[in-house]
Amino acid sequence: ERRNAYYQAQSRATNRLHRLVERLLDFGRMEAGTFRYRPETVDLGSLAHSVIDEFEHIAAMSGHEIRVTVEPELPRVKADPEALGQALWNLLDNAIKYSPGRPVVSLEVAREDGSVAILVRDHGLGIPVQEQKRLFRKFVRGSAAELAQVKGTGIGLAMVDYIVHAHQGRIRLESVPGEGSAFTILLKVEPT
Repeated sequence: ERRNAYYQAQSRATNRLHRLVERLLDFGRMEAGTFRYRPETVDLGSLAHSVIDEFEHIAAMSGHEIRVTVEPELPRVKADPEALGQALWNLLDNAIKYSPGRPVVSLEVAREDGSVAILVRDHGLGIPVQEQKRLFRKFVRGSAAELAQVKGTGIGLAMVDYIVHAHQGRIRLESVPGEGSAFTILLKVEPT
């Protein structure tokens, strides 16, 4: 039993390291302008559910629950589902890392002013206003994260920013220290 537990722990660590290396390589390609996006017509509600299906075990291991709300019959967008899925994964990962002891993270997909919005909300550490714009730069982490000794590389939000802008979208951050953060990705609806 102990050997099996060690193998499982080693497997999780290896997978985590593999994901980190892949993220760093992808980020380098994005910065160099050589990353190839493969846009297609995407249902963001379905994409959100598929990311959650893969992410749920990570949330469960940290004692978090992800509550998902998807507005019915959403219009589709033109996007690279793999890249956009990575952006959503990064936001969910941050929401869990930066909300210890606050087990509920919300994911909402809905229409908003001619766009489809993907909102990830936590009830964690929050981010002071003066730090919010800097967080989208590579290797920058917030002071609350450093004080709480939350591990991270500081590239997750920079990567999200690259991906969203490559899709001609916008990202919005609303946060209050001690109350949590809400990150919203806004993507234009595909013309019919």
